[in-house]
Amino acid sequence: MYYLQKCRNILSLFFAVCLLVSLPDTAKAFQNSDKGVVLNAAFLCTEKVYNSELMAPYDVLQHTVFRDKENYINCFVVTPDGKPFITFEGLKIDAHYSFANAPAVDILIIPSTENSMGADLKNKAYMNWIKATAKKAQYVLTVCDGAFPLAASGAIDGRQVTTFPADRDRLQQMFPEVRVLYDYFLVVDGKFITSVGGARSYEPAFYLVEKLYSKAHADKTAKGLVLDWNLAKLPHLVVEQK
Repeated sequence: MYYLQKCRNILSLFFAVCLLVSLPDTAKAFQNSDKGVVLNAAFLCTEKVYNSELMAPYDVLQHTVFRDKENYINCFVVTPDGKPFITFEGLKIDAHYSFANAPAVDILIIPSTENSMGADLKNKAYMNWIKATAKKAQYVLTVCDGAFPLAASGAIDGRQVTTFPADRDRLQQMFPEVRVLYDYFLVVDGKFITSVGGARSYEPAFYLVEKLYSKAHADKTAKGLVLDWNLAKLPHLVVEQK
């Protein structure tokens, strides 16, 4: 009896270890859902990303799994090297992926960083990844000065866009190929969604959730975050496509 119980314990331990080894991490598990449509949303970060521009849209998009566990957005953070980074406000954050091992991206989000108008634009690996990923993504969303690297990639040449109000003149001067709009907090031109950032960083994510799912879906998340989401009241422009 003693040996039989011992064998059972060994077998239980064996199967437990096998289960732990075979379980993928959360982000990878989301990609393998065969019950519905799971969209991969990559938040592209470098050092000194601003907290609000990263966390506000991440919060909204990540909440889609609580509305429908078969059709939702799988959020993850991508950095050039996949290593931890420090936000502008001093938080240390772990990345889920590097450029080398990031999965296919359906939604690309580019939050603003301290270097969005400078060093980031000179980072060849960073800019090349934006060019390749923005081309394949179904949607590309920029928050605040995240519009600068997207403009530098050439992806929005000929498009109407917006950015942080104090930096609109600079965006227009640096990238005359884009048309910078001054009267809107949110501009949608094709698959490109640009926004002003700051405390309004939630809004482009709410817009995308409403577009992909429904207003009721977006309203539930807004209510949970104690926010008043109403696209009709938001100064925005959706460019009519020819």
